[in-house]
Amino acid sequence: MNTKQANELFKKYVNGNCSSEELELLEAFLDSYQDNKVKNISDLGPDGFKAAKERMWQNISEKLTDTASPVKKNHFKSYFLYAAAATLAIIVAVSFFYTYQKNTNNTTISETETIMTGSDKATLTLGDGTQIALEKNENFKDNYAESNGEKIVYNRNTNTETAAIKHNSLTIPRGGQFFVELADGTKVWLNSESKIKYPIAFTEGKTRTVELIYGEAYFDVSPSTEHKGGAFQVISRGQNIEVLGTQFNVKAYQDEKATYTTLVEGKIALQAKDEKVVLKPKQQAIVVQGNETIAINTVEVYNEISWKDGIFSFKGKPLKEIMKVISRWYDVDVEFENKQLSTMTFKGVLSKNQQIENILSAIKSASVINDYELKENTVILK
Repeated sequence: MNTKQANELFKKYVNGNCSSEELELLEAFLDSYQDNKVKNISDLGPDGFKAAKERMWQNISEKLTDTASPVKKNHFKSYFLYAAAATLAIIVAVSFFYTYQKNTNNTTISETETIMTGSDKATLTLGDGTQIALEKNENFKDNYAESNGEKIVYNRNTNTETAAIKHNSLTIPRGGQFFVELADGTKVWLNSESKIKYPIAFTEGKTRTVELIYGEAYFDVSPSTEHKGGAFQVISRGQNIEVLGTQFNVKAYQDEKATYTTLVEGKIALQAKDEKVVLKPKQQAIVVQGNETIAINTVEVYNEISWKDGIFSFKGKPLKEIMKVISRWYDVDVEFENKQLSTMTFKGVLSKNQQIENILSAIKSASVINDYELKENTVILK
């Protein structure tokens, strides 16, 4: 299986659309990272399983190192292709590991309530205050937009003389995500516990302004050349981002003091109070509420934006931060029975489209925690 085929199967796996035949291909792909082929991983036994696991992670690590070398140039789109193919093995591996381990661990799981995996859902608020639930199998259509319950797309031929002053907003709950295509063609992916406000149409030649009220959003902006030079502006918690046509991520959660703006490609100008900076690709601006200074770091972009592709990419983050992400996606509360665990770090790449037990099992098997308990809608880490 070549890199292109692996990438396509990776996308289908993340979206839960793999057939039984394609799943067999994924198993074969997983086998390619092991020294000796194993048709059924559960036949290894505890000792053999542990040894195979160590060999596979070592081989995956080597593959990731080998694969990274051609991407150091400015071939950013290729980065995603290689990253997807490489992380596929890790995601499949975690799923198989959990299948083997789930019958042997002593984790306590409450049977009174099932913790659901996050899904596409949002509340659309119209200009007159009317609220409409957008979710799977629920269609919505008015004079300005249409939704199939998984995304909402606005018309591009709306009369701006009457419509440009009207605004809609999308509110994404915990346990949700949603996609919106604005009337200018700009694409926006919204993460859990987020809210965005935007006009239902734009006036050509004038600045297109939207507001990320809170939460996280990934923007793929329609270039100004297609709108008579009209720039695009995102307002978010005391900062303004102006772009001409680019891709970037903004994270501004209510329970976090800092706002993180990560540039994927293009160029953006970010202003916070009296300070203004211009970001280059792979740079992240950090603005802390109450602090006028803008800090700029160089980051691994994929780790910051993988959420929109159905991936958790945790690269040495403290467990406290990781569990914030988990709690938003699965709509759960988190308690640390041992407070010192909150500073422990975990490194892993995991699919968002799996049960929370799989995620917690992966963290446990990495010896970051001793155990966990699911009690109704609360995760207790021990």
